[in-house]
Amino acid sequence: MPETLIGVTSPSTTQKNSLLLDLPIEIQFEIIELLQRDWQASLVQTHPLKSLRLTCKQLEALCNPVFATFISINPLSRPALELRKELAPKFAKYLKVVECHISGQEGKVELFMEFVLTTILERTVHLRKITLHYASTDTRAHRQLLSAISRLSALEDVRIRELDHQGYPPQYETVQSTFHHRLLNHILDYHSLRLRVLLVSGSTPMHESTFLKLRDTAGQLRRLLISRCLTIEARGAFADPQIWACAGRLEYLFIKQCAIHSATIARQIGAGVFGPLREFYIVGCWENSGDSLELAATVWTIPPLDWVQVVEVNELEMSRLRSIHAKKVYMRMARRRRPLCIEAFKRSTTFPGAAELHVEKDWDDKDFKELKRSCAVRGLTKIKRNLNSLH
Repeated sequence: MPETLIGVTSPSTTQKNSLLLDLPIEIQFEIIELLQRDWQASLVQTHPLKSLRLTCKQLEALCNPVFATFISINPLSRPALELRKELAPKFAKYLKVVECHISGQEGKVELFMEFVLTTILERTVHLRKITLHYASTDTRAHRQLLSAISRLSALEDVRIRELDHQGYPPQYETVQSTFHHRLLNHILDYHSLRLRVLLVSGSTPMHESTFLKLRDTAGQLRRLLISRCLTIEARGAFADPQIWACAGRLEYLFIKQCAIHSATIARQIGAGVFGPLREFYIVGCWENSGDSLELAATVWTIPPLDWVQVVEVNELEMSRLRSIHAKKVYMRMARRRRPLCIEAFKRSTTFPGAAELHVEKDWDDKDFKELKRSCAVRGLTKIKRNLNSLH
């Protein structure tokens, strides 16, 4: 639960502006049904408040902590959408988190769903986090929706996720005609100076011009998560030694299955283009054509990272990424690649300065003992078998 329910009927709580006082009791119970997912962990009754015969004021005090901070606009029935539309003027100004699916279709339900979402966003003044699920094939303009997003003056956390993960991504040459491209650029144009968290996940390529805008304008970023959307067209821009606008503030970097050379990533981190990172998480890219020509980081200009987590990398990627300096190392690798990990940690040049190594729980005793012997050669003795398996 976002807040505790203990003491929710205290005077300080019940003095809040009423959201529900003038709503029919049937609507109040419909709201309760919408909250069922959040309440099932602690309340198992079909209508957990019905038997309590609470007053509207008490009902409001109980609903506010849950309902007024989150609403999910997913593919819903018409009545559920109508309910959200009716309640929008009453609760939207209290919203802090919104999650929505944006359809690329133009059916009546899809258009009405977008209208409801736009209506809600136009009335939010305290919204801090928004998660937008998009279709990779969507080329619609969504002008009113983008206009509403541009006016979210408190927005600081944006997560853009692809809906159709198994679909065919647009070709790089057509990226600028997609809604994904317009959405990400719109976010950066209007909110880059406030963004603390940005996640972009999907197979739709990020255009080079968009990448450069992200690098040069998002100066307040603390957490950056990029998954699959950096293609070979972004390699040159990523390798540029230009210091990022967020350097000195960025703490966490996540890169998953992007077509950026692992040597380039390690070298850029070591050169300090992101500033003194604290945490780095990489999931193997397996797209390293030409990487044999890339040199691993030989100069390290920032303090060691607090931790680095390396997931499903191949031998070439491991040889490049091991130049990263980190206090703790988390290795999650397929069984067939575990001998690679055992061999690599014999050398003190593998993640220099590491004081702890964490691996998966399902390492068998023989391999784990061999790993400990390898690490002992370099003086690394704190080895833990405590990570969940990938599969």
